Amino acid sequence: MSVNNHNAVLDAIKDSLEAALPARYVQRSLADPANAPKAQLEAGLICVVNGGGGGFANYRGREGDLGHMNTTLVGFVKVPESSTPADIERAELDMLGDLLGWINTTAVPGLDVIYPGDWTQSKQLEHPYGWLALALEVRT
Repeated sequence: MSVNNHNAVLDAIKDSLEAALPARYVQRSLADPANAPKAQLEAGLICVVNGGGGGFANYRGREGDLGHMNTTLVGFVKVPESSTPADIERAELDMLGDLLGWINTTAVPGLDVIYPGDWTQSKQLEHPYGWLALALEVRT
């Protein structure tokens, strides 16, 4: 498959996440959690952002075909002030489970495959706020 509209790919990922995870908020722009609505953070806010790509076929007649995109899902969560730091870690890992479940069970129309990559989380450092970043390799 060859994609010439990478914006459409990111929109399709966002739309698919919204449909698969209706309890979460999903957007295509990176949020500043300090300015995000409290309700979105409590439910879990997922931002779809792209960081580049490559790996094109680049042989005669297929220049710029195939390849992949390096996309990241950045999630923000908030737990009650009275909770423990471990609770923010639990909320982050719950979000990770939701994202991996989406990858394993939901086909995104027009995309060949999405592979999960490395992920990182807040290490409980910003309680009651937390964040999670999951790298995706999106084959186009």
